[in-house]
Amino acid sequence: MNPNLSTAECVALLEILERGMVHIRLSAGEGDAIRAEAIADALHNVPRLLREGQKWGWTVRQFRELFLAPLVERYPDLRGLEQPLDELPLGSTSK
Repeated sequence: MNPNLSTAECVALLEILERGMVHIRLSAGEGDAIRAEAIADALHNVPRLLREGQKWGWTVRQFRELFLAPLVERYPDLRGLEQPLDELPLGSTSK
């Protein structure tokens, strides 16, 4: 596990991954492979961040900026994926 993440950050990232998997399943079921691929492309980075984040030079904040923000910009209805990070104590995603 990534020692630079708090327990709350790990829980939030797992919640994002779970919600994202549901969205992928729904998108695939509706035949929207492009949307499903976009969600998967953003979220496939979560396990690596949970395991070894700093080794790859990015943090929870950077994950949000590099992967979640562009996804939500493209698909605004997915804004709820960010909610678990919004609920973290102030400053906890600054690592």
